[in-house]
Amino acid sequence: MESSRVTYLALLAAGGLVLFVFESLLAYPMPWMRLGLGNAATLLALLLFCPREAALVTLIRVVLGSLVVGRLFTPTFLLSLSGGLASLLTMSLVVKSFYPQLSPIGISISGALAHNLTQLTVVYLLWVKKSQILSLLPILLFSSVVTGFVTGALTLLVLQKLSAFGLSSTANFKNIVRDI
Repeated sequence: MESSRVTYLALLAAGGLVLFVFESLLAYPMPWMRLGLGNAATLLALLLFCPREAALVTLIRVVLGSLVVGRLFTPTFLLSLSGGLASLLTMSLVVKSFYPQLSPIGISISGALAHNLTQLTVVYLLWVKKSQILSLLPILLFSSVVTGFVTGALTLLVLQKLSAFGLSSTANFKNIVRDI
């Protein structure tokens, strides 16, 4: 991997890490609910680079973020990691099939849905094992749309700013990154 690519990916991972840690300091109406702003770094890596590099950003963000906030190898870490990887997989498939026809907002919403559904499944399989947990589904689906929209809008804003500098998620940006 070229040094310029590593630099851009490190910046994305650092940005995602900062957002991850910042979010851990916020109070939420439900303790397990978060905005998931750090996922914007993953989506940017996916749109600007490739799924493998987006996975690297996700792993760095979740592992280092969990280490910084004191949750490494806890149930919260497992939920963050499983949700983040499921989100990445889903967004990768959506990007491959529908981008650029589907905006980063739509891609982010699909990732948020996968993230929350995966977390619910993991909680069911490992800890709760009662069907009553499905009563959380409407809340999770609604929050997925809201948080996915916010994260997608943030991603879109960053892409627009990059475009203003002559960079975008098109081959033009990928060629610039490769040529640097």
